[in-house]
Amino acid sequence: MSATNDMTVGSPDLQRDQPKSRVERKREERIERILRVASIVLAEHGYHNTSLEMIADRLDLTKASLYHYYDSKDSLFEACLERVALKSIQTLNEISRSEGSATERLRALIVGHLDILISSDRELARLYVQQLDWPESMLDSIRRWRSEHRAPFDRVIEEGISTGEFSPRDDLVARHCMFGAMNYLPVWFRSRGKDEDRRVIDSVAEELVAMFAG
Repeated sequence: MSATNDMTVGSPDLQRDQPKSRVERKREERIERILRVASIVLAEHGYHNTSLEMIADRLDLTKASLYHYYDSKDSLFEACLERVALKSIQTLNEISRSEGSATERLRALIVGHLDILISSDRELARLYVQQLDWPESMLDSIRRWRSEHRAPFDRVIEEGISTGEFSPRDDLVARHCMFGAMNYLPVWFRSRGKDEDRRVIDSVAEELVAMFAG
């Protein structure tokens, strides 16, 4: 009997191979739109001044329709943060484990982080890095995601220090300055076209990497 015939109809392997139905695709598209719009409204008004009614109105949905996907404001906002956290953590982990020197990988990590902040997921990323007044119920998740987000940087920096490639005057201060500078970029950055944006990102990355050269 072949391996295919051995599979039961409900097996996980077979289910993964099956294409998503039109209903499933539409649901995923709507959830993606809800998360993006909710993040924009949250970034504009802050956690305490944002309501589900405001988000539903921006989406042109009824509040009842929004409750079909998320049963509370906290569950919706936590989903917003989780989306960008997991996506950025995966990207940064891949960069940290790529080929190249510690200097090259740290520069690539900084560029990758800045790209997320100002290009691919601007609204979501700002929520992720900003110190907003989040409710107690969300703090453990946020702390965990931020710790996992920092880990790829820490691995590369520690590798560079151990091999002598990096010799910062104060390792801890340099790391705090690096993250502070990166996360402040959305406050002052204004896009002036693809080429100029790339020049700014590369320039910031070079300056931050230089802090670890000693």
